[in-house]
Amino acid sequence: MRKGFFPALAALFLAALLAGGGEAAAAPLKIVVGWVETPGHLAPLVAELAKEHPEIMPGNGKIYKFETIRFRGTTAEISALALNDLQIVPFSDAAFALAITNAHLDIKLVADVLQTGHKGYFPGEYVVAKAGPIKTIADVKGKRVATNVIGSAADTAMRVMLRRHGIKSSDFTTVEANFANQPAMLEEGKVDMIELLPQFAHDLMATGKYRVLFTAAQVMGVSETILWAMRADFIAAHRPALIAFFTDYTPAAHWFFDPKNRKAALAILAKVTHQPEKNLLFAFTKHDFYHDPYLVPNVAAVQREINTDVKYKVIKKGVVVSPKYVDLSLIEAAKKRLLGHGS
Repeated sequence: MRKGFFPALAALFLAALLAGGGEAAAAPLKIVVGWVETPGHLAPLVAELAKEHPEIMPGNGKIYKFETIRFRGTTAEISALALNDLQIVPFSDAAFALAITNAHLDIKLVADVLQTGHKGYFPGEYVVAKAGPIKTIADVKGKRVATNVIGSAADTAMRVMLRRHGIKSSDFTTVEANFANQPAMLEEGKVDMIELLPQFAHDLMATGKYRVLFTAAQVMGVSETILWAMRADFIAAHRPALIAFFTDYTPAAHWFFDPKNRKAALAILAKVTHQPEKNLLFAFTKHDFYHDPYLVPNVAAVQREINTDVKYKVIKKGVVVSPKYVDLSLIEAAKKRLLGHGS
């Protein structure tokens, strides 16, 4: 793909929308996107890129206004979506099911955020001290386990694995803590197992004192770990502006994986995370989570994960995801425009 093709095509699409009037001529549509951790969640990085290089997202501020808000975990975003405080929500499979079955929201799975289990990519790690009390998964019984929030992707995968080994949630102590705080808690002996993300692995694993007990990939295989969901009524009311957003967002996400942009991409990541670049060299490589290049989610994996969550009683009730709760038309329309196959 030649340099500058995506932004140039997106600019032509913007001009066509503005010339056509309608929603594009009105006030920009506010699109607030939730996120938990980056670079797994690319949204905050794309938002920063749009500030530094507005030409990459030419519709921002004209057709739509893109904002991001951080949450500690995906389940915390259910109420924000219900209140319309968020327009695009990153959900785990469990949170997606709970939003439908408990909150009774009419939502759609619209895009991929990140996937786990692809060969060669970061598998999602659950880490213990080599000299600690946990030698096998069975040893987790009676111990203290850190999780970012109950119902998150990392949390549900962990609980499925433990229940496969006969360990119920009541058999261990759950300690909710931000991912960033978990390595220190493990080092200080405050918990016995943590969910380790790649951005926090550099310093901790370099000590040689810790080991991976199991991975999310071993639990679920290839999984749609985090998906983007939206309310059906919001999609119906604002489809042209949302297609414009995805037409801009997709090449902006591509930008971070282009080797030509690596130095600038790492600088943006360091700025957003406030971490030194030496801890971030995994980012945008196979040492990171997998991101589909056109934001296409693995719908079959979402269904499989929800079924597994129900089987092991991590959630009480499942849903049949497709076709009722899936709408890929936004990313499909964006892809057609980006490839020059659509108006």
